[in-house]
Amino acid sequence: FKEQSFRIGLHLLTGRAEPAAAGRAYTTLADAAIESLAPAALKEAQRQGGRLSGGAVAVVALGKAGSREMTAGSDLDLMTLYEAPADVVTTGKAWSAEVFYIRFTQRLISALSAHTAEGGLYEVDMRLRPTGSKGPVSVRLSGFDHYYAADADTWEFMVLTRARVVWSSRQDFGRKVEKAIEAALRRPRPDADMAGDVKKMRALMDRERPGRGFWDMKLVPGGQVDAEFAAQYGQLIAAAAGEPLTVSTLEALKGRPVLQDAWSTQQALSQVLKAAFDGDVDPDHEPAALQARLAEAVGAPDYATLKTRLATLRVRARAALEATLSQRERA
Repeated sequence: FKEQSFRIGLHLLTGRAEPAAAGRAYTTLADAAIESLAPAALKEAQRQGGRLSGGAVAVVALGKAGSREMTAGSDLDLMTLYEAPADVVTTGKAWSAEVFYIRFTQRLISALSAHTAEGGLYEVDMRLRPTGSKGPVSVRLSGFDHYYAADADTWEFMVLTRARVVWSSRQDFGRKVEKAIEAALRRPRPDADMAGDVKKMRALMDRERPGRGFWDMKLVPGGQVDAEFAAQYGQLIAAAAGEPLTVSTLEALKGRPVLQDAWSTQQALSQVLKAAFDGDVDPDHEPAALQARLAEAVGAPDYATLKTRLATLRVRARAALEATLSQRERA
């Protein structure tokens, strides 16, 4: 997997792969890792605790893994959902279904984050599941349904707009999970002030997680978070209206060209920068060849034009997000 990731990055940096294609390739690689390691993790849980009759489990990708927009070094945001007959226990150690699927999930996390001679595979983040780090690491499907019916906040529904089933121990259960996710998104929330909630969340991020300079593509005003919040908010509106849903950020921003341009431009730049460097970097102090590749990745004639265009685009993107939310509030 590390070798394949290196090849994707190399093709991206040398111009043999476009940034959007690299995002799909990184995600396909992560999907392949999950599809390969999940069955092994399930077998290991069975070896340790015995078989669980009538149970099934699914691995759901969230965040950029869910929307198929990963970059080099992206975390894997995941949750696992399961179902099993009431009171069933494993044949060996008499584990409950909850214990069994917690052990499965722990083994999967260990496998996906294992450090090899070539380095670690992925950083796995399970905090976006219902109840976050306070609850069990694997969630019963009925508990998922109840949580989103009674307790979830707007930001948690926004997270769910990018949920995608990657693997399931049974195909029929995978389809059941997909339907449960869609049902949660489409369930009426008449008392929710979604536009107000999104505004408050973005303002809170501006205060507590400000961008780390011009080349922070995610958190600066007008950065990717602005476009992603607009996309996720739009998907919640579409869900309530019975319209088709998508996990793709660009597809969710259809009809909002400024936000589409802002997101795709900064996604392309992020792809190149993350393929070239492990941490934060200021391209102003890097070789001209990298500056030229950044400009090329977004169709700018040169690096100076890229910086000017990016600054202008961010101002327009922040204004577009505010207009989107204000229009809905007036409606």
